[in-house]
Amino acid sequence: MTEEHCVISSLIVETLPENMASVEAALAQLDGVEVHGSEQGKIVITIEKESVSASHDLANDITKMPDVLAVNLIYANFEDDPETQAMFERVQERARESHDVLYGKEGE
Repeated sequence: MTEEHCVISSLIVETLPENMASVEAALAQLDGVEVHGSEQGKIVITIEKESVSASHDLANDITKMPDVLAVNLIYANFEDDPETQAMFERVQERARESHDVLYGKEGE
């Protein structure tokens, strides 16, 4: 059985008020995007993807959509992301190696 991971991000997508309906409809068609509401040119969405990279790529794609003026990240939860976990483990290993260089290995 494989373990599933989910990165959840909350964003505000900005557009002109007259373009809100079309941008909101386009966002709703994207896989992994949920539209939660809109007001005065600001559309609140969440993105759910399997990794930080996939979430970032989708947010980047949204910035390139017609009539989108800006995309602002509000919140991101990525503690279960395998890419982030692997990066954290590499940082920990390098910190241990640096400690060993500076202070010697335990037991020496």
